[in-house]
Amino acid sequence: MLSVNVFYLAMQTPDHWCHVPGRECANLTLEEWKNITIPRAGNSFSKCLMYNQSDGVNWNSVEPVKCQHGWDYDDTWFSLTVPSQMNWVCENQKYANDVLFYAQNIGVALSLLFGYIGDMYGRRLLQFLCLAAHMISRLLLVLTPDILMLFILAESLVSAASGPMHESALSVVLQLNRAEPPPPPLFPNLRKDEVSKPLRSPGGSLRLLRRIATTNGGQLPPFAPRVMWTVAKAQKDRKDFLSLFSSWNVFKNTVLLITARSAHVLTQYSLVLLAGGVGVNPFLTVVAQGAVQLPSVCAVHVCAARFGRRWTAVGCALLAGVTCAATFCVLRAGIIGLAITVMAVVTQFFTTGTIAMANLQSVEVHPTCLRQIAACVEWTAAGVVMSALPYVALMSDRRTPYAILAALNLGTAFAISFLPESALQRLPESLQDAAVFGKDQKYWSWKPKPAPQYAMA
Repeated sequence: MLSVNVFYLAMQTPDHWCHVPGRECANLTLEEWKNITIPRAGNSFSKCLMYNQSDGVNWNSVEPVKCQHGWDYDDTWFSLTVPSQMNWVCENQKYANDVLFYAQNIGVALSLLFGYIGDMYGRRLLQFLCLAAHMISRLLLVLTPDILMLFILAESLVSAASGPMHESALSVVLQLNRAEPPPPPLFPNLRKDEVSKPLRSPGGSLRLLRRIATTNGGQLPPFAPRVMWTVAKAQKDRKDFLSLFSSWNVFKNTVLLITARSAHVLTQYSLVLLAGGVGVNPFLTVVAQGAVQLPSVCAVHVCAARFGRRWTAVGCALLAGVTCAATFCVLRAGIIGLAITVMAVVTQFFTTGTIAMANLQSVEVHPTCLRQIAACVEWTAAGVVMSALPYVALMSDRRTPYAILAALNLGTAFAISFLPESALQRLPESLQDAAVFGKDQKYWSWKPKPAPQYAMA
């Protein structure tokens, strides 16, 4: 998964200015040469304009023109990136935006194919295919930056494979580590037809379980009938994408979780793309952003258990929005460098908490028959939102992305406050349960309290 962030580092656009030939003969420093050949744009030099040296010696007295001889790039942190290699700057900046936009949307479509392969042919084959997609993609990216369509298709392979690769690995980990002891021989005195036929109905299954319990010298727990009827009811639920529209409650919760996932992915990768250009080593900035993710997950785990899922999720999105707003104010005051880096790392800490809670809430508020489908739809929708990344993070004004991210996270905090609290609650097992789950909860409730039937769940 490291290759995902590496690509966004490779798409960084270093500081640049018009190349004006002749400095080698003028015996001037770079700063002196820029002072007489490049017009000012505020407190810095223009990135896309130069004085035309054919208009006379006093270049500052003439109107500037567009770059005539290409660009020079600041190589303090990057010796070469894709935009600097291909000169995707100024009027050509659209090419960098197009790569990120179209690769993401093509990747969303391809990810559905990867997900289908995982469900039909197993997680191991899916992992091998995703790894192969990563290797082929990264090889093609190195060889084909000058062939735009092939470059976009190469990046879309990883956009498609990264999500299914992550989800399938998580699924395998959960399946391999769950406690599931082998069943004891409960049927020594029953014929095969007696075992299979009654299982077609809850009543027959319940009678069979009572016989098994008697044979083994035990008795069924008092909540066994309710569990059997709940399972039977859940088995009759439809298991497709239309299930998301089975009730307003299910649909609303799915949309709110899409909002949370979208805010996370857009914030996370915008912070990676914004790592350069603030006077601090961008590689160390990205390392720091990655280092805070584990502490973030541990912190929200404690908070979710103590204060509940809902307000922990709201707090993470709210604080991410506040730190983005504070970063906007700091940049507006003309402060860059370490202060911006620290605030980006803090924002990454909180947005990691947002996605950690969204993953947990998605599992808990959706019924068993809908969890995988809902997660697929939520990530697919978030992937479509991710296509807005270049238009948010690659703006010429570095303050505007933080303003957008602040508004997005603050709006997300308000939206997900309407998700039901799932801590210490009897979780829905069927679409009927999900249709009413959380409707009896008060909005301003604080610490979660177990439902009356929680002890029987």
